[in-house]
Amino acid sequence: MSGFFEFIDRYVDEASCISALAALRWPAGFACAACGGRTAYQLEARPRVFECAGCGQQQSVTAGTVFHRTHTPLRKWFAAAWWMAQDKRGVSALFLARELDLRYDTAWLIAHKLRHALSERPEFALTGLLEIDESYYGGRGKPASRGRSLADPNKSLMAIAVETVPASPRQGNGIKASRFVAGSARIAVLPSASAASLAGFVRSAAKPGTRIITDAFKSYDGLADGFRHYSIVQDGGKNADAVLPIVHVLFSNLKTWLNGTSMGLARSTCRATPASGITASIAAAASATSPAFCFGAPQPDRPLPTSNSSTAIKSMERCLH
Repeated sequence: MSGFFEFIDRYVDEASCISALAALRWPAGFACAACGGRTAYQLEARPRVFECAGCGQQQSVTAGTVFHRTHTPLRKWFAAAWWMAQDKRGVSALFLARELDLRYDTAWLIAHKLRHALSERPEFALTGLLEIDESYYGGRGKPASRGRSLADPNKSLMAIAVETVPASPRQGNGIKASRFVAGSARIAVLPSASAASLAGFVRSAAKPGTRIITDAFKSYDGLADGFRHYSIVQDGGKNADAVLPIVHVLFSNLKTWLNGTSMGLARSTCRATPASGITASIAAAASATSPAFCFGAPQPDRPLPTSNSSTAIKSMERCLH
């Protein structure tokens, strides 16, 4: 689903939202959790509840979901989810409150629950071909923020690992003409750019033996022990878009998301923010695919990037064999 008009045409009222949730809960038709019965009656007074015709067990389409016991119309929840998945600039609770005619605290709770529902699941480790890089957020222009220093409390070091997924025909040439888009991603706020911090992040996010591409930063050198690691010289950053195009777009979207959602974050707040909610927003925007990411999708060989650096080209060739 891409356009907003397509969205509102599909979910025109509460009944259509309930039907969508029922289809997700019972894809092969109603099945009673108590007796296995296949026939149910939808309660007129509580249309989100279905009662088994055999044993009388009542089951709600919202039970066990972020919508459980909500009094807010489901259509407003769906609209909030659509905005959060589509807009890489980030969606604030104030925006949702204004556009959906909600109290601010209700809009904040909806945004919080939707982001939490997108939490990282450790059983789905990243696999295929990954791009991994680190970047800094905040503290720009301050003497204490020069280089890799984290002396400024408003400066944070973030790392991203992202799967590269082949672009669909609708997505054209993919991100920066790489023919790939973002799949699943992991984000972490790290205490330092040391080998221990970066390697720990990668090992917690990626399946052992996965192919990973990084720049030539020395802290990544130890990854060769557990992964097929390809270290690419970026020639002072001149070939960054050719070597690591997708992760750099995600960093750009992440910083835009932080600025648009929270007007920036202090380091303490950033570490308390679930990175998974951020991941879902920026990866969905970068890939222009469904927020339900493609875990474990087969990864074909990645095409050779266009670059003016012979060093980058020779390094990249190693990733293709």
